[in-house]
Amino acid sequence: MHKILAAFVGTATLVATAQAQVNYPLQTFNANSAGWTITGGYLPAWNGTMSVCSGGHLRTNLYVPGTQGNFTSPLLGASNGGSTTLTFDYRIHDYVSNTSIGPPSAPPFGTTNIQIGASAAGPWTTVSTFSDEAQSATCINKSITFAPPAGALFVRLNNVYSGGDNWWCFDNISVVESAGGCSGTPAPGNTTGPAAAVCPGQSFTLGLQNSTSGNGVTYQWFESAVGATGPWTAVGTSSASYTTSQAVDTWYYCAVTCAASTATGNSAVLAVPMAAAVAAFPRDFEGGCGGISAAGWSVSGANLPFLAPVSAFGIGNNAAKFDFWNWAAGTSAILTSPTFPATAAGTKCFFDVAGTQYLPDLTLIDQITLEASNDGGVTWAAVAVMNNAATGVLRTANPVNPNFAPTAGDWASLDYVLPAGTTTIRFNALCGYGNTVVLDNISVGILPSSRHTKYGAACQAGFALGASPAPVAGTTYAYNQAGIPEAATGSSIYFGVMILSFGQDFVGTPLNVLTAGVVDSPCRTHVTSFDALLTYVSPTPINNSVTLAIPGGVSGVLLYAQSAALVVPVAPNNAGIVTSNAIRTFINTF
Repeated sequence: MHKILAAFVGTATLVATAQAQVNYPLQTFNANSAGWTITGGYLPAWNGTMSVCSGGHLRTNLYVPGTQGNFTSPLLGASNGGSTTLTFDYRIHDYVSNTSIGPPSAPPFGTTNIQIGASAAGPWTTVSTFSDEAQSATCINKSITFAPPAGALFVRLNNVYSGGDNWWCFDNISVVESAGGCSGTPAPGNTTGPAAAVCPGQSFTLGLQNSTSGNGVTYQWFESAVGATGPWTAVGTSSASYTTSQAVDTWYYCAVTCAASTATGNSAVLAVPMAAAVAAFPRDFEGGCGGISAAGWSVSGANLPFLAPVSAFGIGNNAAKFDFWNWAAGTSAILTSPTFPATAAGTKCFFDVAGTQYLPDLTLIDQITLEASNDGGVTWAAVAVMNNAATGVLRTANPVNPNFAPTAGDWASLDYVLPAGTTTIRFNALCGYGNTVVLDNISVGILPSSRHTKYGAACQAGFALGASPAPVAGTTYAYNQAGIPEAATGSSIYFGVMILSFGQDFVGTPLNVLTAGVVDSPCRTHVTSFDALLTYVSPTPINNSVTLAIPGGVSGVLLYAQSAALVVPVAPNNAGIVTSNAIRTFINTF
């Protein structure tokens, strides 16, 4: 009965100790060894007759290679896992005798490892090390700070011989854990993590909305590939953050425990989805996984095309960049599509492009050839050889210096008919050390993303039509006329018509031909029919803007527009009608 009662009292004492922090007061060893164990070396002992630092001290003699001397503490208490500081004095002096203090030792004499463990037998974890410190006639004071695991704490001073015949003496030891341990039940709040879906193998870091103050806080992270209710697998335990990666949709939370109260609070479950697969066409270089090589696309050559933070007509975030500015002249760079079903006759490759030349040396010309293969990339045939010379289709903006970074207005849309039976396409670039060219929205048989494309030419110099921003369903955009001719000399009236059509575009047909001579004007139209006419009188000379609203939900619509102005009739333009270039607008929300 008494033994059972004694065991119960002992257990209660341990519980009380486990909820307190470590506070081992200064031990001077003036009376005895205070429960410290000395092992290894020669004549390990407590010495109270000679004062090396102040009064008694612990000591051991090391002089044989391969030997160690250890000073192991008694149980120092139960740690809460908080910041803990060990302080002590020590001195290493030459061995003269067992009863006298020799002069300071000269290195090398060895290394001291500060170690911690949960029992007097270890296992031991080294938290600090110092070696061969210069000795003097006085002791050296040391202060070592570490964060032990929560629970029982022992300290060992492990001394490893490397030279000489010396006494190793230690005195005035204390071990104190910082005040301010945790209390109550932790409330970590939400689990924080990536703001968007992640790619396979992509590293990301999880965290907690709220921090838990005080010492003695531990963290256990859990994950589930099944759902928000588990089953759960224990994973990281290091801290309030956890870095990982995944291959499938995964759910996460963290259990936060306060050692002092033994209470645990769980963070809210966070679902981290996998990024959606990217379609091979249209290839807009947005989202998904794999960067520029997503969806089976690949890069090769002496240089590798890469993603740039621009996008055609200001829609999106990325495009494929051919960095001719930095690549060596004469080197190649290739962007290749995946294999797709063989095309029918007349199928086109569509893409958007922005590029320019290097200023001032306009002789540096870069080239990209659109090539097609009908055997999965074994052989290739040129479809279109493009360059960024002054009249080249890859020059969509005026020459600049430095490296070209296109704006939303610097883009153009191109399309080329592919040979029947094409199963793969590629853009094969030859660097001329000119300036950057960027490609976006590459597709085969599918129109690329929403954009305005200029085509045709004005029949009067300076009379131009543009449109911005890129058309998005449910928004508005403006047609901008520049250089509108005056209606009559000295009239200060600038009168015109905006022609809108949902029909097909012409390559350009003279009005007097299109109307069988009813409209006697040689200027060309680029639309098939006049589905809508927006008449305007410019509020200011020369320039005007007409705003068009796009109904919500509209997608896949092609709209053609051209501006026409009335001028004084002069032969051969007896009708007095002049036209601008045309705009082909494609609205898509894919």
